Amino acid sequence: MTEETQAQAPSLSLNDISNVVQVIDMVSSRGAIRGDELAPVGILRERFVAFLKASQAAQPAAVEGADEIVEDADTLPSEMQPH
Repeated sequence: MTEETQAQAPSLSLNDISNVVQVIDMVSSRGAIRGDELAPVGILRERFVAFLKASQAAQPAAVEGADEIVEDADTLPSEMQPH
């Protein structure tokens, strides 16, 4: 490995996390997640949304589209709500 390759650590942006939440919403609405997978996926989604909310409070304009995701976070079906 070169020094340049070593210096480039993997990164994850707030937009990446926002996109993951959108993908989770899309695949769950299409029925691509089995019933026994809904709870863990819902919990993971809620963790992402909570992280986005906290980040958005610190940096209001940091995440494009985060407002819509955060507003929809409370409308999860009961089987996807964290326990």
